[in-house]
Amino acid sequence: MKVIYTAPNRAHHYRYASSLNKANLLSVFVSGFPRLSPRAKIVELKQKLYRADILQTIYLLSLKMRASKKMSNYLAYLAKIEQDFACKKFLKEADVFVFYNGNGLSSCNYANKMGKITVVEVVNSHVEYQEDLLREEHKSLNLPWEPFHKKDKERRLKEYDAADYILLPSEFVKQSFLAKGFPEEKLLKVPYGFTIPVQKANNDVKAHATFNVLYVGSISVRKGIRYLIEAFKRLEILNKKLTIVGPVEQISGIEGLEITDDIEFVGVLKGADLEKAYQSADVFCLPTIEDGYGLVLGEALSYGLPLITTTNSGGLDLITEGIEGFIVPIRDSLAIYEKLKLLSSDSELLDKMKLAALGKAAGMNGWEASGSILCEKLETVFLKNRKN
Repeated sequence: MKVIYTAPNRAHHYRYASSLNKANLLSVFVSGFPRLSPRAKIVELKQKLYRADILQTIYLLSLKMRASKKMSNYLAYLAKIEQDFACKKFLKEADVFVFYNGNGLSSCNYANKMGKITVVEVVNSHVEYQEDLLREEHKSLNLPWEPFHKKDKERRLKEYDAADYILLPSEFVKQSFLAKGFPEEKLLKVPYGFTIPVQKANNDVKAHATFNVLYVGSISVRKGIRYLIEAFKRLEILNKKLTIVGPVEQISGIEGLEITDDIEFVGVLKGADLEKAYQSADVFCLPTIEDGYGLVLGEALSYGLPLITTTNSGGLDLITEGIEGFIVPIRDSLAIYEKLKLLSSDSELLDKMKLAALGKAAGMNGWEASGSILCEKLETVFLKNRKN
């Protein structure tokens, strides 16, 4: 079996391409990640890497130059079409075509005609499902709402139907497709891995003088950060702190909220600074409205942090309720507050959950495990379809 894989950015896609190559399954990886980036190299692929990145590079430049959102969205749409057509020339040499949602409609249809197996990769919930969630959220906060790019949305919907299978990262995403009427046998779930910290041994359970809650991610409507802030402000304990790591979007979702002195926005952190933020925390909270699979959840677990996250985060695939953390409904600051209150008032429970988080992370193999599951899933559907 040989696989063509295409994706517009680096993210987990480089890891998946490397896993496919290591298993001797990769035919070609068509990447839209700009070759000019210092992070563009992927040495192990050698001649199996093909770049279709011209329009993607122009799109990213438009963001840096603060071009209009309409122009940037259109460039992003064109960049996906560039990748789509770049894949066609390789299809004859492969058995399976795996493509990022929005990036493969034409090639998918062509591959279907040739009898190839086609798999569309989605990283978030069904596009109509997530659009409904975000529209409702903006409306509830009296914030301006802009629908997804119309043509891009149409391509995504057509790809869901055209592909033989849908590759997705979490139970939450799977349920969004089931709710839209897709058969379960068409859905391939492969949970993402996470980067295991080099100095994990230094993060033994230890008491902090301040009860420190950590959030890592963009400060945006989608991430539901206002519900964490509201919950934290209700917490009536001495020596508490909420550390918020990440960039602030133009429409953040926290408009009108009073930010007290014990809430600190530290901006984007990387490397040792980000590691220090994890090591200084007691609890990690991701109050997201919609996340296909929050990669930060796995990272937080690996630092021994109990999780408080929503049903729409991928957390259901990571933790057992009440053991390594808690799953709460979206848009529910009271539920978050109750879990924060419980953990801040019961040091024995907090320590027990920290140890459980470390144990859970230690039993997982990060990205290596995700890559192995991906290869197994693709091989299974290949054998199934070959028999048929």
